Amino acid sequence: MKFLLLAIVFIFSFDSCSRVPNPFKRNTFVVHQGYLSIGKINQNIAQQLPLKESVGSNKVEVSSVTVYGNSKSNKLLVEVEFTFTSFQIPEGLPAVARLSAGIAYEPSTKEFRFKALSVDKLRFLKEELTEYITKPQRKFIPDAIALKLSDLILHKSKKELHPISKYEIQESKIKIIFK
Repeated sequence: MKFLLLAIVFIFSFDSCSRVPNPFKRNTFVVHQGYLSIGKINQNIAQQLPLKESVGSNKVEVSSVTVYGNSKSNKLLVEVEFTFTSFQIPEGLPAVARLSAGIAYEPSTKEFRFKALSVDKLRFLKEELTEYITKPQRKFIPDAIALKLSDLILHKSKKELHPISKYEIQESKIKIIFK
């Protein structure tokens, strides 16, 4: 009887030390690919607006962000409406910027975010006020926009996924392939 009891204790202790995969455990199903809707991304972004960044008297306030897919370059096109305010332009200067961006996933936070943001085009809507923008301010504006956009959460996953291997932009969806 003691031998049988000792054998059972040994089997259970050996079983708990070894890592035998359980096919019925929830974490055994690995997601290899998935889709993100660009419409849902735009809804998530709208809930996080407005964004504000200021340094000294220079202030950028982002009021609108719209994401579009570009299947030719496999980049996201991000259109931003914002207002720049400074000591020289206290009433504010409305502007529009177009950026290109990639997408990244952070497994620790389960969040999808923009990566590699770059300003492609910047247009001020009141041309008569552009003469009051200094060279340091012209550098500050795109940097402030890219900084604030990189803070946006595009989508929050319920499960912890693997890092992104690659992604493809298809019409109004983003097909993501995980490692």
